[in-house]
Amino acid sequence: MVLLDLGSDWVTPSWLPLALAVLLLAVIGFLYWSMRRNLNKISVPPRAPSPPSSPPTPPTPTH
Repeated sequence: MVLLDLGSDWVTPSWLPLALAVLLLAVIGFLYWSMRRNLNKISVPPRAPSPPSSPPTPPTPTH
């Protein structure tokens, strides 16, 4: 029976895995390009310098 033969060229053409791999690479490339373009639009203001911290206080003894 040709319909039950899942390895035949009628069900899975030999070029289908290659076409799917190329399609996935194209989608990943497009998403990378789109994300890179949008991430370049984000501007983060520089951080203000923090004041020096006070020296640590010694722990108080507990009984």
